[in-house]
Amino acid sequence: MFQKTRQRLTTLWFNFGLTTRMTVIVVVGSIALLALFTYLGTAALDDSTQRSLRGRVILAQAIAQHLDYVIAHIGDELVEISAQELWTAPTANSAALERAYRRLDCCATRVFLLDASGRALAAYPPITATVSFDQFAVVAAARDGQPFGISRYSRPVGALGAMTIAVSPTRDESGEVVGALAAQIDMGKPSIAPFRQPIGVGETGYMDLVDFNGSILASTRRERVGLAGDHGETLAGAIRDHRQVVSACHNCHIAESQIPEREVLAIAPLANAQWGVTIRQSEDEVFAMTRQLQTRIFALMAIMLAGALVLVYLTTRSVIAPVQSLTNATERIATGDLQTPILALGRDEISTLARSFDAMRVQLRDSIEEIQKWNRELETRVQDGTAACRTALQENTRLYGELQQREQLRRELLHRLIGAQEEERKRISRELHDETCQILTGLEYALDNAAELAALAEITPQLEQMRAMTETAVEGVHRLILDLRPDILDNLGLIPALRWFAEARLSGSGIEVRTREIGELSRLPAVVETALFRVVQEAINNIARHSGARNAEVVFTSADQQIEIRIADDGCGFDPTRLAGAPDGKRGLGLMGMQERMSVIGGEFQLCSAPGKGTVIRLTAPIQQGENEQV
Repeated sequence: MFQKTRQRLTTLWFNFGLTTRMTVIVVVGSIALLALFTYLGTAALDDSTQRSLRGRVILAQAIAQHLDYVIAHIGDELVEISAQELWTAPTANSAALERAYRRLDCCATRVFLLDASGRALAAYPPITATVSFDQFAVVAAARDGQPFGISRYSRPVGALGAMTIAVSPTRDESGEVVGALAAQIDMGKPSIAPFRQPIGVGETGYMDLVDFNGSILASTRRERVGLAGDHGETLAGAIRDHRQVVSACHNCHIAESQIPEREVLAIAPLANAQWGVTIRQSEDEVFAMTRQLQTRIFALMAIMLAGALVLVYLTTRSVIAPVQSLTNATERIATGDLQTPILALGRDEISTLARSFDAMRVQLRDSIEEIQKWNRELETRVQDGTAACRTALQENTRLYGELQQREQLRRELLHRLIGAQEEERKRISRELHDETCQILTGLEYALDNAAELAALAEITPQLEQMRAMTETAVEGVHRLILDLRPDILDNLGLIPALRWFAEARLSGSGIEVRTREIGELSRLPAVVETALFRVVQEAINNIARHSGARNAEVVFTSADQQIEIRIADDGCGFDPTRLAGAPDGKRGLGLMGMQERMSVIGGEFQLCSAPGKGTVIRLTAPIQQGENEQV
């Protein structure tokens, strides 16, 4: 359904003339561009408005932070003064109050010394009237040990007017609270710069410092100090929640005699007191740049709309006629007329397109002729290349087959060579055991008999010496027989033979050897047992000759139709990559022989060693099923 509808709309669209379609496209594009520009302009206006509002909040927050610093300074000074001075004798109190006043002169108009009930004992500058601050909550908090506090804007008992005081407790020599030191704070003093030299509020703006009850403590307009501010609930909520507020104020609280004016109100609470900084400024002044930008955007939108209409008219007049001429030329080319040239009367884009079409016509004509020529030549080259590739493929196949045959012959030769070597060892071992060993044993018995029958004392030592030499020869022949082909391998199998050989070979060299078996290990085919025995035999001989180890371990593992043998030592180790160039070339040949033996039985040989870190050899071979060939 959707496909049919789209097809109908496409057909309907292309049924219109080019003039109509270009007009629709340009108008739709202009409307889309205008909508996008309107959206971007609105976003820019909103962003500019938010920037202006954020600027008011940031300014109020900066003033609040400065006042927080001033209050913190007052608190530090007041706490330090109350702790340093001894508030005992009246004369000492007057001098101490004067010193405190000098230190707090930046923001305090008078300093009081209060007793435990909140009554003023002394003041500087001095006063004659009796004053009591017992109804101030911060005085009660100071009696409870609170180190510092600031009161709300309130009137004390006595002749003085409403004020804000900062209070810190005083203590006697034992540390007990005996009273308080209070400073009357005037945040509108010249040393408090934000309210004497306001920055960033413009011509219509002003700043107020307001307490939690809405009383104005300081202002850039001095006549507002002491008055009750409006927006009390908004201000109290911002101070209580410690949050900044910015909103439009429609002057709902002004007097009826004044002309209503829209303002922007920004509130920033203080952290060290229940006060807030408010900034008010006329909306016309705050949003002056935004409204100027709005005017420019509307003017630019009108210019764009007019330009779009002019563009529609000029486009339809300057494009349609040349395009129609090009259409006729392409129809001629489509019918096969490549000889008639395409005329270009100007230097605009359509004329450039016409020249390009004409160049295409010429190139197309030449290309057709060239393609026909190259087709004939390419056919010949393809035939020649195919024949050459076929010959090369046949040669590669023949060479690969020869390589496979030679590799098979090499493996077969190695297999037979190792088998012949083992057979020869076995034959020599039997001959040594059956002949040489028997002869030496008979000689040993003959020497024993001769020693018993000898009558001459000088002959007996010589016979004993000959007997000892014969015993040594017999032991050497036995050792040679075991090295050539130990009977225990044929009789008991691989694992007992290797355990016996490792203990016999390494224990004699002072190396402690340990063997372990993991899994059930049964007899293996003779070809596998012989190859593994020779490889492990070479590894154990290397440990005895070269490693300098104190401990060695041989672990036999049988699992998943394969056997794994791990030979490890804690000797000096070596660098396998440099072994081939070492003076002891036989050791490198021994490792190569071990690898070849493992490859014959389809096993794997892994060597891991490093200087000073010992050596680990891991052998893995499949447990073959079949006849027991001897290798």
